Amino acid sequence: MAALEHLDAMISKLEADLGQGSAAPPVAASTSDGAEELKAIDAQGVVIKELKTAKADKAAIDAAVAKLMEAKAAYKAATGKDHAGAGKQEKKPKKEKAPKAPKAPKAAPADPNQPSITKIEFRVGLIVKAWKHETADKLYCEEIDVGEEAGPRQIASGLVPHYPLEAMQNRRVVVMANLKAKNLVGFKSHGMVCCAAKEGAGADGGEKVEFVEPPAGAAVGEVLTFAGLTGDYKPVTPAQVDKKKVLVDALPDFIVNAQGAVEWKGAAFVSSAGQPVTAPSLRDCVVR
Repeated sequence: MAALEHLDAMISKLEADLGQGSAAPPVAASTSDGAEELKAIDAQGVVIKELKTAKADKAAIDAAVAKLMEAKAAYKAATGKDHAGAGKQEKKPKKEKAPKAPKAPKAAPADPNQPSITKIEFRVGLIVKAWKHETADKLYCEEIDVGEEAGPRQIASGLVPHYPLEAMQNRRVVVMANLKAKNLVGFKSHGMVCCAAKEGAGADGGEKVEFVEPPAGAAVGEVLTFAGLTGDYKPVTPAQVDKKKVLVDALPDFIVNAQGAVEWKGAAFVSSAGQPVTAPSLRDCVVR
């Protein structure tokens, strides 16, 4: 009996809150968001659940259900939508998932037979500025245009014993462009210029070193290649140049031949027009 008295008290309070103790007035259209009506629906749902738990008589449960239906009607009048369930709003339509972008194809594995020299990227460069290193007596510091949007690269070269400073300015050179940057006596060098070198050819009987020269018609930034090495060969990353010891493997066969043309294992070092890279005076010597 105590449970039923408690439920009667809850019902009376709900009727007073909802103004439903007497006949409900006609429901008018509203622009409400339905929040208050949802609260009433939730509360009436609790009453019905407790009535059923207490095994109240059918008449009491039916009366509570009727009031729940009135609350739902009020919700529909306020929002223009049917109530989707006790305490639940209508489900929002699921957003369509954007189609996934296709995955980029995996890079083809490197050709194990790729000639080591083709793993190096050689570019035509132009020294736009050169100056002596502040503390290293044999080093020049250079800014070299290799045709990149970022602008000239800074590269250091140990050529002070071989060229006066004025001979370094505005000179066309060949640059190894995919080497890891290295600190040379505090100066970060982003590449290396290619030079021919020969022991005993110097004026004093020592080593002579001179720049190898790109063909006159090759534009700054042009990539130079090796005639006959025509596979789909790509230069490797700077990290791979170091890891795979590419220079150690390739440079012993990188030479100036007896005619003054640069080659690698007989393959001529040329521009896109087929013109050779040459050394000004040295013959039968290494390039490094």
